[in-house]
Amino acid sequence: MYLPIQHSKASEFPPESGFSESDWHILAGFWHPVAVSAEVQDAPVAARLLGVNLVVYRTREGLCVSRDACPHRGARLTLGWLDDNRDALVCPMHGHHYRHDGRCVAIPSMGTEGVRIPERMQLHTYLSAERYGFVWVCLKPEPRRALPEWPLLEPVAAPWKRIEIPRGHWNASASRHCENFNDVGHLSWVHMQTFGNRARPRVEPYQVERTHYGLRMELPYVEIERGFNDDHQGERTTQYVYELTYPFASHLRVDYDATMTSHYFDIASPVSAHECDIYQINLTNVPGAGPDYAQYQMLTNEEDAPLVESQTPWQVPLDPAYEVSVPADRFSNQYRRDLVTLFGLGAAA
Repeated sequence: MYLPIQHSKASEFPPESGFSESDWHILAGFWHPVAVSAEVQDAPVAARLLGVNLVVYRTREGLCVSRDACPHRGARLTLGWLDDNRDALVCPMHGHHYRHDGRCVAIPSMGTEGVRIPERMQLHTYLSAERYGFVWVCLKPEPRRALPEWPLLEPVAAPWKRIEIPRGHWNASASRHCENFNDVGHLSWVHMQTFGNRARPRVEPYQVERTHYGLRMELPYVEIERGFNDDHQGERTTQYVYELTYPFASHLRVDYDATMTSHYFDIASPVSAHECDIYQINLTNVPGAGPDYAQYQMLTNEEDAPLVESQTPWQVPLDPAYEVSVPADRFSNQYRRDLVTLFGLGAAA
C-alpha cells in the first residue's frame, strides 16, 4: 500500500517489463517506434515501450513523449487533453498544464498571480523523433545507434507507391519477430496462402555480410504467387535482399523480375520482453498495387504470428548450445552472436 519513506526514484528500470535489468538498459539506448505520426493530433496517445507507459502528445510548438504519469500525484496523462489553444497538455486530475518540453506552466490550485511553480514539477521526457511516418523514442539521453537509414522513404517518389499497413501487436518478443522476418527456412512451409512453395524447400547456401548498421544477406527464392494479383501465374524465381538494422528493424527487397520490385520495411517495437508492436511500410512499383496489397501483407503476418507466438522459450536463446541449428539459420545465428558480442545482451544476472 505504501512506498517506504526512503524509496528512491533513481532507477528507471521497470521490473514488470520482463527484461533483465542489464538487457533493459541496453535496449533502452536504441530508437524504437511507439506511434504513427498521423495519429498524434488533437489528443494524447498512449504507448508502452520496454515496460514503460508513455504519453505522446503534440502542441502547436512541437511533439513530446514523456512517462505517462503526472509528477504531482501520478495520474495518467493519457486521460488528459490539450488546452483550447493547443499550447499544453492538461492533467485530468488537478489541471496542471505541461508544454511540449515537459515544463509545467500552470497549476490551477495555486492561482495565476505571482505563482512560483516548483522546479521539480516537470514531466519525465524522452528523446523523440519523427521519421518514415512514425514517432520514435529513445529512453536514454545518448542513443547507441542512429535511426534506420531508408532513403527510399524520404520522400517516396515515382515509380514507387507507398502502401500503409495497419500496426500489429504480437504476443512474442521483438527478437522473435525480427528473427522470423529474416528467416528464409520457414517460407516454403508457413506461407502457403501467399507465396510459399513447398515443392522447393531447400535453402541455397548464402553468405551473411556485416554492415555498419547490422547484417545483410541475398539469395534466390522460387515463389508461387497466390494472394496478390500481379498477372503472374505459377512459379517464378525472385531475388531476396535482407538488410537488418540493429536491433529490430528490417528491410527486405524482393526483385520479381528486371522491372518489378517491392520493398518491405518492418520494425518490431518491444512493448515488454514478451510482446511487441509491429510497424510496417510496403513500397512497390508493381502496377495496380492498392488496398489489396495491404491485405496481402496482413495475410502474410497472420500466417506467421501464431507460430512465432508459440515458440518456446519466449526469450531468444543466445547460448548456441541451447538449440540445434541448420545451415539455413546462418543469419539468425549471426544475429544472436552480434547481440551478445556487440551489445552485451544476455549477460548473466
